[in-house]
Amino acid sequence: MTDRTVSARPHAELARPGSSEEALYWLRDTLGTVAPRDPRTRRLGERRYRLELLAELCDRDTFLLITSWLGSEAVPAVTSKQAYADDIRLWAGVARELAGHDRFFVGAITPGIIETWTKTQKAQKKAPRTINRRLSVLTALADYAKWKIKDQSIVSPVTKHDRPRVDPRDETTATPILEVPEFQAVINAAETPQQALVPVLIYTLAGRVTECCTAELHHLKTLNGERILDLRRKGGKGRAFPLPKRLGDLIDAAVGDRTDGALLLNDQGNPMDRHAVDRLLTRLGQAAGVLGDRDLTPHVLRASKLTHMHDGETPVEEIQEYADHAAIETTLRYIRRRDGSARKAKHAAAAVAVYDHLVDRFTTSKGTP
Repeated sequence: MTDRTVSARPHAELARPGSSEEALYWLRDTLGTVAPRDPRTRRLGERRYRLELLAELCDRDTFLLITSWLGSEAVPAVTSKQAYADDIRLWAGVARELAGHDRFFVGAITPGIIETWTKTQKAQKKAPRTINRRLSVLTALADYAKWKIKDQSIVSPVTKHDRPRVDPRDETTATPILEVPEFQAVINAAETPQQALVPVLIYTLAGRVTECCTAELHHLKTLNGERILDLRRKGGKGRAFPLPKRLGDLIDAAVGDRTDGALLLNDQGNPMDRHAVDRLLTRLGQAAGVLGDRDLTPHVLRASKLTHMHDGETPVEEIQEYADHAAIETTLRYIRRRDGSARKAKHAAAAVAVYDHLVDRFTTSKGTP
């Protein structure tokens, strides 16, 4: 595991795998591509497969361990696999900068490096949630390595003392919510049915962006006269969603005569990935004049739908089921802010009754009888 002299797996091996490497080929496509940023110039380079970048950054044994880890159900969601791969690339850079390791390996990041890195992140005003997420990747990798290799001496370099405290009720970094008129303004900003379908579908299903982007036309079915969308949700869970008639009408207008391919296409007829959806929603949000200087994201639409369900007095257990949250605590993060704001407003209003008549002499304009 500590042999760092093994050269990176050749590009050709990943580009044209044989039948025995079909699993590696699948993982390469699942992790997808990214444009790595030059650490010195901060410029983005050409897009490359994440798996190829990991092959160049890790020693051979660690590369094989990471492919096993990311390809397993230990990391079930595609977005998590991609985010973990990106975080490992980050830690490989930290290991090179702070310890001089040419290649990343389990054990390359020591507790001393963690302490230095964490302090640097705080000095750069990085969000506590972001710091914790990146630290968690190291712990998850160490736990998987301990199980996979059957080596109980492998321990995470991260301790509870390294993790910054995260306030679960911190509203300054919380996902903003669109009110109903604001969401309607976003739809009105769309110029084509293809554009309108993106926010409408995500909002209606309270869907995650990758779930909606992977939906294809063959996932649309009719059962007992009712249109159904078979949606593959986070963790590979299959869910059948009955489609309201008006959503079905919009889908028909957006799809036209097509019978196969992706459900969501841009105006040029190309399948939309999460980046294309982000760009479209940002544009629609700006045109609608919502959220001020913050971008409209798919997660905003998802949080808005779940919050609107709570506003309509839907039981929290139903909201949890609709969102496909494994833990109800996750659901509560969406709606507790609304409750908290209402309670704060109520208590503040009650305070006014105590001093209302006493502040008149300070607030009444001079000369006003």
